[in-house]
Amino acid sequence: MIRKTTEIDAVLLELNKSVDAHYKWLVKMFRCVVSSDVTQPDIMGDNAHFVCQFGQWLNHQPVEGNEDASYLSKINTAHEKMHVLGKELLAAIVDNRSQAWHFDSFQDALLEFTSSVMDYKLYLLNIRSNIDILTGLPGRRMLDESFDQQLREAEPLNLYILLLDIDRFKYVNDTYGHLVGDVVLRNLASNLLAWTRHDEVAYRYGGEEFIILIRTKTDDQACRAGLRLCHLIGRKKIPYPDGELNITVTAGITRAQPGETLDVVIGRADRAMYEGKQTGRNRCMFMDEQQKITLIETNDQMTLRVRA
Repeated sequence: MIRKTTEIDAVLLELNKSVDAHYKWLVKMFRCVVSSDVTQPDIMGDNAHFVCQFGQWLNHQPVEGNEDASYLSKINTAHEKMHVLGKELLAAIVDNRSQAWHFDSFQDALLEFTSSVMDYKLYLLNIRSNIDILTGLPGRRMLDESFDQQLREAEPLNLYILLLDIDRFKYVNDTYGHLVGDVVLRNLASNLLAWTRHDEVAYRYGGEEFIILIRTKTDDQACRAGLRLCHLIGRKKIPYPDGELNITVTAGITRAQPGETLDVVIGRADRAMYEGKQTGRNRCMFMDEQQKITLIETNDQMTLRVRA
């Protein structure tokens, strides 16, 4: 699940607060030992890990279809175990029946919890470091690192790469200035986030180039997705301080074959896009398995067709 930096930062904050909160929980346990008070619900209750504020936060995290699920599951298991063994240790101390294994088990549970939290934090920080600062989209490094796995996991669907390049972007920079150029890039990225569907992921690949990974069954469906995005971009006005701009993109799309590297697939998409640039811009081109390049277009009845 690709996140915005603000979402990642919010999760990291909760994880940091969770460690601080459980330091306080430990001190509270010491106080309970001194006072022999075993009535605290967040320590001695049957569901102390749910009463815990962090436990409530965990309980509200979406898991189904979430790439973070394995990390959250480990944290949840370790968190519950830590509370259960802490309760057992406290009860054993108060009843004057504590054994060395009570302390060892609780210590191991504490370390397991902090380790699971740290693993999740490192995972999120790695994602955050790979997000493009200007646009907020995942960047080239993230695509490079994840492509092989995404290609394998796409089955039984196919994986397609749609390479988009803003037409005459140099003219925008030269005419309106680089700050307006940055506005165009950020706006396009924001629109791509809004327009891409659950089986499509947008990346900023570099400069004015963006890549969309599309998971779908057929070439026809992939071409429809590419054409849809190109049309949406061309119809959307981009506001800037002195007015509005219209931009168009030229795109190349191709299917990734099993075992192919990212560079090979992008190479085909780039050649398809280059053909579109050479033949008029503002168009979406498809390269098939035989490396034949065709123009994707629709007729008045919105029936997809390709034209050599």
